[in-house]
Amino acid sequence: MLLSLLLAAAGAGLIQDDRPTETELRRARQLLAGAWTIVAATDDGDEIGLDLVRRRMVKDGRVVVTSRTITHVIPDTGEKQVVGFTLNPGKQPREINLISSDERTMPGIYKIEGEQLWVCFTDGRDPVRPTEFESKVGSSRILLRLDHASGPAATVAAAELEETVDVKDEVPVPATPAAPGRNRATPAEIARDRGIMAGLWDIVSIRDDGESLGASLIRQKIAENGRVRIGSRGVSVVSPLNDAKRLWAYRLDPATTPKEIDLVTETDSILKGIYTFDDDKLLVCVAKTEDMGRPATFEAPTGSGHILYTMRTVKPERVAAPAPIAATPAAPTPTPAELKAMREEQIREMLAGSWSITDSRGTLVTVLRPDGTFSSTRTLSRPRLFSPSVISYGGAWTYADGVFSGRVSGTNDPNMLGYSYVNRLQSISPTSMVMGGGGGALKTYRKL
Repeated sequence: MLLSLLLAAAGAGLIQDDRPTETELRRARQLLAGAWTIVAATDDGDEIGLDLVRRRMVKDGRVVVTSRTITHVIPDTGEKQVVGFTLNPGKQPREINLISSDERTMPGIYKIEGEQLWVCFTDGRDPVRPTEFESKVGSSRILLRLDHASGPAATVAAAELEETVDVKDEVPVPATPAAPGRNRATPAEIARDRGIMAGLWDIVSIRDDGESLGASLIRQKIAENGRVRIGSRGVSVVSPLNDAKRLWAYRLDPATTPKEIDLVTETDSILKGIYTFDDDKLLVCVAKTEDMGRPATFEAPTGSGHILYTMRTVKPERVAAPAPIAATPAAPTPTPAELKAMREEQIREMLAGSWSITDSRGTLVTVLRPDGTFSSTRTLSRPRLFSPSVISYGGAWTYADGVFSGRVSGTNDPNMLGYSYVNRLQSISPTSMVMGGGGGALKTYRKL
């Protein structure tokens, strides 16, 4: 996720012949978890001064490692940046794969010596995993040496940064190369389906290798309140048994038939699956183990080794209208105010959904949810230097008297945080709407 020195890295998938045991992986993550301070940095043979690192790249040179992510703060903007990683401590030298927000992956190695962590990774167009902890001129490698931080300040820093990652469920996932002869989905297609998935879902049923689990059993044994929360890159479930939160990353490829989804477990296993939307339901069928092939149908019969999840989007509860005091022979004619209120409610219901527009800046996909929240993804046609090519943001929206307004409360672009905008709705139909006017250009949005 990181555009800076440390977090530009990512890695290729782990070698299947030397996969670590669960015990090895857990121990490795425990050793890496916590706050670390960069004490030396070499980029393609050039040593970078610590003052430059701390003032321009990584605030105080401090990074915080959790079980799945590395987080730091950009000094100029105060923005938190997150990069995911996978490990293979079973290899020598030990392998680490850092994953950026745009799903770039570059391979690296790591080691712990005393109180120091050494990380060397390749940051090039054709990344090759290093075999030694060195960064020579022309190697496209970055070598970092970090000291383990301790004390109350380190504990507070780790807690603050980890909380941000946990709330957003933002866990970067390495991209999967498209199969020969097959086109990979565009960023706009991926953003659209991620936007539709984002939110809270009720687990209606689970069919596990022929065994059916009902809603009551799911609420008591699998997921608190029988619900799962899906973020733009992560899936989280709270256990009803011990209140522990489990978090998986996911990646999508909506260009296939059926659409493909890969779940990355807490032990870095990649479970292959497929998904589809059916009215207000989401169906996901995944293989139970990493070495199994991807399901071809939304079925999980006995012996298949598949799990089929059926989920329904959680809709906001509505207050029931009061019962009429007495029956009347004919309904009274609505007053102009009542007609206006009915029309306003009808428009709000039509606004809820996924909308897309392509203009000179690129493609914008916005999901307006019935609960008054929204999430948007802007894929820029001409990204600015050192800026992300995809801008994600979200917040709250309202509509009244022909005016649509929104306020941004979360984004990966610090310039948009707290931004408010107002548009006049000119027309709306089940398939399109036109907004703008009053000095601004009219824009036509298409409903997905």
